Amino acid sequence: MGFKRKHSRVDMSHPGRLQRGELSAACKVIDVSESGVRLESRLFVKKGEVLQLLIELAGGKTLTCELEVVYVRAPKLGARIMSISAEDRERLIRILDDHVQNSFSRG
Repeated sequence: MGFKRKHSRVDMSHPGRLQRGELSAACKVIDVSESGVRLESRLFVKKGEVLQLLIELAGGKTLTCELEVVYVRAPKLGARIMSISAEDRERLIRILDDHVQNSFSRG
């Protein structure tokens, strides 16, 4: 059995918003990695669909990216990050780095 994941995931449990054209729905970001996210949402989606995701972060900040759905097991779905601004990518990397630092400091 091969190991497919390139980047480790970080548990998040942040509220977010998925958007497909004019349709928008609340979601919960379960976890995130540098290359993808796992979400929970009532929005009906299919594998291969492209969506916009807005994640609400602490301090009123947000992170926005474009996703491609790679699997669906309603109400959960997994998606690959297709595009993200340089500023939001830095924000994401900071979140991942902070998680790693906190994990090591607890040990």
